[in-house]
Amino acid sequence: MGCLGDTPLVTEEAVAIYRELIQTDPGRYRPNLATSLTFLGGSLAAMGRHTDAVHAEQEAVAIYRELIQSDHVRYRPDLAALLTLLGVSLSEMGRHSDALQAEQEAVTIRRELAQANPGRHGRELAQALTNLADTLSELDRHSEAEQVRAEGNR
Repeated sequence: MGCLGDTPLVTEEAVAIYRELIQTDPGRYRPNLATSLTFLGGSLAAMGRHTDAVHAEQEAVAIYRELIQSDHVRYRPDLAALLTLLGVSLSEMGRHSDALQAEQEAVTIRRELAQANPGRHGRELAQALTNLADTLSELDRHSEAEQVRAEGNR
């Protein structure tokens, strides 16, 4: 335990525990499950296990979408971050059209957040725009990519 190679195993264990805890108190443990799935997805992606990462990240996205229904302000940044992560994982698999959808949604959320609080969310918007531009380039939509890059450089 403790070395990087064990990270997915430890995180998978946390996911399993939160799945059990949700049975008794979903309101309390659903955010923890979403967070654990996000960490699991990131760990799996870092290991090159992109298909497994995408599955974990998609499940976490679904949970965050549910959580936003009850607390829009608290979970919206988490959803945006996760959509960006999902976009990267999908791009790594060559699924650029799917990545584009996730990244466009992340940018939409980040724009709203940055408009309300530029100092807090501006950097994340710039990163989301960079990822979106990269995916647009992969899809040979170069003029759109340049427009997005220009927005990110403002």
